[in-house]
Amino acid sequence: MKLKRNPIYVAVVVAPMMLLGSNVMADAATDAAINAERIKALEAELNQLKRDVTTTSETVAVNQQQIAEARPEAEGTKFTYGGFIQLDAIYSSYDEGKPGSSLIEDFLVPSQIPVENVKPEISSDSYESTNFHAKTSRFFFTTSTDTDVGNISTRVELDFILSGQGDERISNSEASRLRHAFVKWQYGEKSSLLAGQTWSTFFNVGALPDLQDFVGPVGTIFNRQPMIRWSTGPFDIALENPYTRLTTVGGVDVQSDSEVMPDIVLRYNGAMGDLGWSFAAIGRELSYDDRGSGGNVQLDDDTEFGYGLSLAGKWMIGRDDIRFMFNYGNALGRYMGLNAFNDGYIDSDRKIDTFDQYGGFIAYRHLWSDHWRSNFSYSMAEADNPDSSDAPLVGGWAKTYQSAHVNLQYVPTPALMLGGEFIYATKKLEDKRDGALSRFQFSVKYGF
Repeated sequence: MKLKRNPIYVAVVVAPMMLLGSNVMADAATDAAINAERIKALEAELNQLKRDVTTTSETVAVNQQQIAEARPEAEGTKFTYGGFIQLDAIYSSYDEGKPGSSLIEDFLVPSQIPVENVKPEISSDSYESTNFHAKTSRFFFTTSTDTDVGNISTRVELDFILSGQGDERISNSEASRLRHAFVKWQYGEKSSLLAGQTWSTFFNVGALPDLQDFVGPVGTIFNRQPMIRWSTGPFDIALENPYTRLTTVGGVDVQSDSEVMPDIVLRYNGAMGDLGWSFAAIGRELSYDDRGSGGNVQLDDDTEFGYGLSLAGKWMIGRDDIRFMFNYGNALGRYMGLNAFNDGYIDSDRKIDTFDQYGGFIAYRHLWSDHWRSNFSYSMAEADNPDSSDAPLVGGWAKTYQSAHVNLQYVPTPALMLGGEFIYATKKLEDKRDGALSRFQFSVKYGF
């Protein structure tokens, strides 16, 4: 049966549906317009962002170029610096008169300890002095670069002692001086080549006691000089700068740089548990070339060979440690005790002769707590001088040195140390004349 549609029904049902459809279509058109505006705005923001990124990239590139031009080291090189500031306040008392040099006022130089007057009828008066200085302060630069052939590192270090530039009246100015300047090529895990100036291979620096005096024990090896050093495993082999200081039969010191052969050093570094040690041997050519007529004419010359041996180390005992060094040889000379004895002497026949020398020290470092520590050190050095038939003025040569150090140090933080140290040192000549130094030193040291 065919249904007949009522007009009223159509109006009631269909008309609202048409109205609703019209509204939906209008809303859709409005939403489309809004979305188009949003897309347009987003596209504008994206384009601006692209322009900003491009500008930032260009700025970064310029900045990187400027940084590369201004950087203190080459790209791929690590650069570091450091050092310490130290003030030393030193009171000294000399039993046998005033020292002939002010050098001993800054640190212990055994050979400069005054001794009794050569004329027994004239007694010597004691001498006292107080000296403040900051000359031992130092500064260093280092670089380290990893390359295809291994790590290459360098070090340059300066301090201000021994410069002779100071004027205590007004400015106390001191010139800087070179301590270390070397390059080290680490071409293998345990193999390296070093060239430049640094501690002598004959000197085990790690065994030196923790004293406030610049050098310390009178019997220690202590030397820095230019060298070429090859290290492989526990062995070090070095060719080092030669230099000779001799005494004539007339008691005059002769310094010579006429050697042809460099000083040759062989060293073995060992370890046994908590004990680290080294044994070193040195062979030296001693030489002099006496000339007249402005250096054109050779008057006398001679060459002699000598040697030295050194055993040194550090033994850890919990947090404490014992440090030691024992030296022996017939040409220790300038290597021991800041040239406590000369390398040899020129006899009456104008030939170089050597004489046995030996020395060393033992030191104990004790930590009372995390912030308090003390060091105790005893040292000696002695020479088996020739008799008067070979050297008529041998009576005035140094025979024996001794020194003792004890200190108490407060370390509130690892970089800062405040400490007091007492030093007693003696010097005795072959003719039995002697002298003594008593010293109290207060130091403040800050490392950076």
